Amino acid sequence: MSRKFKIHKDPNDTGCTLYKKGTITIQPGVTVLVGCNGAGKTTLIKCLEEKLDNEDIPHIKYNNLTEGGNSSMQDALFRDDISFLVRGAISSEGERIVMNMEKMARKIGEFVRTGKSNDMKNIFADIFSGAKESKKKLANERWIFLDAIDSGLSVDNIVDIKEVLFETILEHNAGNEIYIIVSANEYEMARGQHCFDVYNGKYVTFKDYEEYREFILKSKEIKCKRYDKSK
Repeated sequence: MSRKFKIHKDPNDTGCTLYKKGTITIQPGVTVLVGCNGAGKTTLIKCLEEKLDNEDIPHIKYNNLTEGGNSSMQDALFRDDISFLVRGAISSEGERIVMNMEKMARKIGEFVRTGKSNDMKNIFADIFSGAKESKKKLANERWIFLDAIDSGLSVDNIVDIKEVLFETILEHNAGNEIYIIVSANEYEMARGQHCFDVYNGKYVTFKDYEEYREFILKSKEIKCKRYDKSK
């Protein structure tokens, strides 16, 4: 079932309208957020996370730019995951990204079943707040946010993520309604997927790379005009 959300057109309160619509509808399954850099993809993800928090809807997020690379190595060191450290030390950037996604896939699998993300943020929050496990029944929705996951990946890696990770999550949904929200820049991630134009607040499709390229350039033009007006 599709979900409607009310969002702020100017979420940063800068006097610069980031989104054309104040209400958007997100469909279950995979949604690829599209727009140029700075169009508001990551900001929209944050907005949706806040809405889901308010409704106690289970969600999990992986940001390749902040959780990949050296961050993933530091996390492995903290968790005493020597195997990951050794593999990461002798792997290329692209291979490390795939390793990170493999780790994330295991977390997502557990999250889909239990509704718990078990990330470091939540672990430390529970430690310092003395939080106890909630007995409240969880909603049967599972929201998975994947931000900038195609950064540094080759075309074949992106295809693997779409064909293996996404399809596996949707197939093994543990009776839950799955929403996979992907922020990406590469056409290969958008190709053949339900794409969401973050500025216009509607779903779009692209027949080929040229059509996608024209869309991104138009998105950049809109962004530049927006910033010019805010000066």
